[in-house]
Amino acid sequence: MPVEQEARIWQTVGIISWGVGAITLGYVVLQNGVVRVQDTTMLSAGLAASFMMLAGIAGTVFGRAMYAVLRGYDDLEARLWHTFAMVCCGCGALAVFYIAYASWDRAVTLTHLAIGLAGSFLIMAGILCLLGNRLMRHATEKHESISGGAAKAGG
Repeated sequence: MPVEQEARIWQTVGIISWGVGAITLGYVVLQNGVVRVQDTTMLSAGLAASFMMLAGIAGTVFGRAMYAVLRGYDDLEARLWHTFAMVCCGCGALAVFYIAYASWDRAVTLTHLAIGLAGSFLIMAGILCLLGNRLMRHATEKHESISGGAAKAGG
């Protein structure tokens, strides 16, 4: 299978996986509200949805990185990936620190657990995007050096 076709498949599967997870998470939020978890069934559904979204991000980043090996990518896309990674990590860290502070001397509730896990998933999504950004940057630099070297050698 050509690399470009495989990259497109990974991106498509990643986007679909993320979409299914987002719809499921949306359903869970509609049933419970944003920061209220009433039972372990909804917590489990939220965790499954978050994992689907994380797997979708990983597939999309991997597909994009494969495409960057062939074609490279531009500075605007690099800034977007980096910004997305920083927003995810920052929001995730805020959630984790808030819950650590809120439950310091108290028993951890399902809501605290859900918010802490959501923050952790956000941090992981940010790390995946940051790693993908760095991989795409290095692939682009290698692609440019190879194609530039071939152009110099041929000219």
